[in-house]
Amino acid sequence: MKKWLLIGILIIAFANTHVLGQCDTIIPREATIIDGNQMNLVPGNSICLQGGGRDFLLIKNIHGTAENPIVIKNYNGPVLIQTSGNYGVKISNCSFIRMTGSGNIEVNYGIQILRVNQGAGISVTDLSTNVEIDHMEIANIPIGGVYAKSDPDCNFNSTRDKFTMYNFLLHDCYLHDIVNEGLYIGSTKYTGQGFTCDGKDTLLFPHLMVGTRIYNNVVENTGWDGIQVSSSSMDCEVYNNIVRNDSYLDSLYQMSGIIIGGGSQCDCYNNQVFDGHGDGFDIFGLGNMKIYNNLIVNAGRTYKPQDPLAFKHGIYIGQTVTSPNATFDFFNNTIVSPKSDGIKYSNNEAVKARFINNLITDPGRLAEEGNQAYINGTQPAIEKVTNYYAPDNAAVRFLNQSPDLYDLKPNSPAVNSGTNLFNEGIETDMLDRERPFHTYYDIGAYECHDPFAFIDDMNKDETLIIFPNPVKTNLSIITAFSSDDVLKINVLNSEGRLEDILPPAYEVNQNKLVIQLRGLTKGSYILEVITKNTTFHRKFLVL
Repeated sequence: MKKWLLIGILIIAFANTHVLGQCDTIIPREATIIDGNQMNLVPGNSICLQGGGRDFLLIKNIHGTAENPIVIKNYNGPVLIQTSGNYGVKISNCSFIRMTGSGNIEVNYGIQILRVNQGAGISVTDLSTNVEIDHMEIANIPIGGVYAKSDPDCNFNSTRDKFTMYNFLLHDCYLHDIVNEGLYIGSTKYTGQGFTCDGKDTLLFPHLMVGTRIYNNVVENTGWDGIQVSSSSMDCEVYNNIVRNDSYLDSLYQMSGIIIGGGSQCDCYNNQVFDGHGDGFDIFGLGNMKIYNNLIVNAGRTYKPQDPLAFKHGIYIGQTVTSPNATFDFFNNTIVSPKSDGIKYSNNEAVKARFINNLITDPGRLAEEGNQAYINGTQPAIEKVTNYYAPDNAAVRFLNQSPDLYDLKPNSPAVNSGTNLFNEGIETDMLDRERPFHTYYDIGAYECHDPFAFIDDMNKDETLIIFPNPVKTNLSIITAFSSDDVLKINVLNSEGRLEDILPPAYEVNQNKLVIQLRGLTKGSYILEVITKNTTFHRKFLVL
């Protein structure tokens, strides 16, 4: 240890704190070690990192309390870390601390790890617990952006029966250009790892995580998984994250935008995954979890594009260890143009998997598998309700596909066509707007809040109008083109599949058609009008 660095810290510590505001200690740029055992810290203190360039940081033996955590933050400008060492920041044997780059309100990421030559961006290890990290940028990392775990060894201090990492929070960070995982949270060796201890072969189980929160992060350009959370067995949430261009190294078993690994029970919602080589989501968790309000676009499309058997899906559900009587719920997700299937379900242990209000378009395996390419799974435990399928994106009527907005136009067939999931806790969409906007739930991650998106007026435009809506028997169509141009009229269910009913009879009167609806039960449907020039879709309700 460099004693002069610690002396420098202690000289500045607690000097003129009334002038420094919330800084109880200032760490100079030359310091690389912050050791709580060498400082007179008390819970609630603020440690300020002098702004400017610096080498790595080892933060150890610092302990706050739940009520008064110790805060480590940037001061007098952003902190810029570039190092030839094995990590940018290592947090060792710490508890109830927060490391934040919000020390200057004019800088969004006040702590920036801009380069690490040999290791991880941030490592949270050595029995650290109750750690919060936020408002940091982590870039140009040869291994993982953030590691949060204490691996077991023959000292037996961090095994499952001895240690639990509580309340790890990582939020409002920007991670990019990382060779391995963007975030590696919890051990992937949930079922145990072999060691030789005192000459004996020993199976050690890694510790669990409880109270994990991963939210409001942007993760871009990772060679392996964008976000990986494993061994987080209780009270875990992954939400409001954006992942782009994951898995560019095409490393088998390391290819997911977001993966919930073995031993985890995490709700995942309001996340966006774009243009990765891997599956959008991989779900291998314990079960009893909800995956909802997520947007997944072009999952796996650039992974071996000429090889149709190199499967990549919007969401893949497998199994590592599944809890007894486990269920999986997939609600109101929007999955656009996955390479293979929209959702591939391959878990034979869960007692039920529910797929409700999911919007899936343009799955790559549609020609080979038919409608099974939208949700591929035949297990008896699967329940599919009011999902909307479309062979192309145009039929959905997205508000704007560029740059990333997949909200719905008021005349989208997915508007007001879903199942009410209020009792399941789905009360908002991915933009935290209220569900439902009017009486009925929309399908997909977005709830259309256009003031004209209500059932009696939602499908009107100058080209084709249907009324009355809702309807009991006869439905009228007024068109801006001649009714002689109409080639065929179909009735589709809310999932976009042709209803097995008598073909609708219709009477033609110039620009008006009167359709007799026969054999339809109460519910939501889509009227498909095929003309010489185009195809129209209009949603309607049968009372």
